[in-house]
Amino acid sequence: MKAHYGYDAPGIMRGLTLGGGGAVLVAGALGAGLRLPGWGLAACALLGVAGAVPLGLGLAMAAYGRWGKMRMRNRMLDLVPWTGREQVLDVGTGAGLLLVGAAKRAPDGRAVGIDIWAAKDLSGNGPDVAGRNAMVEGVADRVEVLTADARHIPFPDGSFDRVLSLLCIHNIEGKAEQDAACREIARVLRPGGTVLVGDWLPTHVYAAAFQAAGLRVGASEPYMGTALALMWLVRADKPYGPSP
Repeated sequence: MKAHYGYDAPGIMRGLTLGGGGAVLVAGALGAGLRLPGWGLAACALLGVAGAVPLGLGLAMAAYGRWGKMRMRNRMLDLVPWTGREQVLDVGTGAGLLLVGAAKRAPDGRAVGIDIWAAKDLSGNGPDVAGRNAMVEGVADRVEVLTADARHIPFPDGSFDRVLSLLCIHNIEGKAEQDAACREIARVLRPGGTVLVGDWLPTHVYAAAFQAAGLRVGASEPYMGTALALMWLVRADKPYGPSP
């Protein structure tokens, strides 16, 4: 058995790849097979370029699912020190990518994954898949998977040393609701703890929400070379004393 962490937004990935690829093929076939006037060749070229953009995005999403997400997981986990005793929360755990990775870094700790398991967000999305991957990776004894909304995290204040999230918050509709999720993440983070959030979209908005919630925010930076797709990452730390 082998762990499999799925493809994110599979419907969008298929639509971009098939739609863009179809446009490129049609443009190539028309341009090569017909004697078109200059304006016709220009139209074919424009169609090809227009198709190449979604095709490239779709292929990048596929590359992320196949290779990039594991690279991104490892990069995220390498950004913070580990004692092996951490209590970790993975927000939007999906198939358990960060959940399992964190459990491996904290053999004497605990990792909890929460999600609402929307099928459109990840192929094969479900708590049973996350549990299976944890079992295959040998960490099932120290992980827990729960159904919960990021805007209403069912844990007391200061429960976790690390809060991680990857490609989750953008799925929450509305900036106010995304800010609510960021406030909840800040609430359950212990003083001295760290949150890392990666997403397809620039994470500057999340950074602002974390700062408003009293966290010390680092840079919001692109990690496209790591993810092999669109990706930004923000880190924030919770101070021990009152925020400045």
